[in-house]
Amino acid sequence: MSVSDCNLFWKYYAGFQNSTAKSLCNFEKNFIPFSYSFQSYSSEISVSSILINIVHVFILTRKPMRTSSINILMAAVALFDIFTNFQQIEIIFERNTSIFFECFPTDTYGVILTRAIFDIVNDYSRRCSTWFIVSIAFMRTLMVRNPLHSTYQSLGNPNASVIVISGVCAASLPISIFKFFETQFFVVTESLYVCALQGTYYLAAMSHFFMKNNGFIAKYFSLFNSFVSDIIPCLLLPIVTVLLVMDLWKTAKKRANIVSVSNKNNFRSKTGLVFCVTIMFFLVEFPYGSSLGAVWMYKNAPGMQQILAHVGFIFSMLITLNTCTHFFICLLISSQYRKTIIHVLSCGFINSKKTSASKAVVNLPVQSKTLP
Repeated sequence: MSVSDCNLFWKYYAGFQNSTAKSLCNFEKNFIPFSYSFQSYSSEISVSSILINIVHVFILTRKPMRTSSINILMAAVALFDIFTNFQQIEIIFERNTSIFFECFPTDTYGVILTRAIFDIVNDYSRRCSTWFIVSIAFMRTLMVRNPLHSTYQSLGNPNASVIVISGVCAASLPISIFKFFETQFFVVTESLYVCALQGTYYLAAMSHFFMKNNGFIAKYFSLFNSFVSDIIPCLLLPIVTVLLVMDLWKTAKKRANIVSVSNKNNFRSKTGLVFCVTIMFFLVEFPYGSSLGAVWMYKNAPGMQQILAHVGFIFSMLITLNTCTHFFICLLISSQYRKTIIHVLSCGFINSKKTSASKAVVNLPVQSKTLP
């Protein structure tokens, strides 16, 4: 919508009072250019997220780190965050096709289908990653509340993470399968590219099934998906985190008498990790889910739809940027994570050297003293 379109605010903001519609229109004129300028960095953010999370997954899947279910779940979060960025990589490829091809029409069936698949992968991966984080906080809370209960402490074992990952992936799959029917391919008479050969080309749009009855399914599926994928986890996380912090203070003195110093530090580092990830997750995920969930509720107000869509784009980038911080949070909080990185970077030399030195000290012969 151009600047002059604010003279038609009643058309773009139907259902709002005139004063509110004018304010929204003036806000949109300033917000949309800012959104586009911010989104111009999406490629750099996505590539950085992929590279950092590859390193993060590699560190978390080393043998010393695989002994904890929390570490394995954090590795799953990082892996699915990588999958989330596949869609952006496909966009980067399309923008740079001129480097590899003289003519690369992006309205062929293969390209359109690839876009739709990556959109499903993005939706599925983001939802799974979100619920993995919720599961981490919930498991840590149960372990803190029940420090002497063997059943709850077994949640820290690697087998528990396998069950959680399998359950979350299976529960999230039906929503993404249903989302696949959101997009419909329409045949167009000619390609958008002059250089394209004669053939069949396609355009992707919202399916007739979703747009029936004034977009009833599109509205409520989008709202349902946002609630399940973003809003409900964002409401659960602060509650679980508050309980975690409260119980941590209550059990700190009790645990001091029954666990070693190293176990105590390991316990605190994992809890601190959960707390930091939770806070940063809530700040970016809740606005993202709220904006995208409400987009189709304003079907008759395209100006409001555009504002909400751009808010969703911005917070989607912030979520991607937030995934880069998990590596640095682990690096700052977890001593075990730092030791593993040093071990990997030194190809095991530093740790093996320390181990050899400690064994040499233990095996020193004890010289007996003879009395004069």
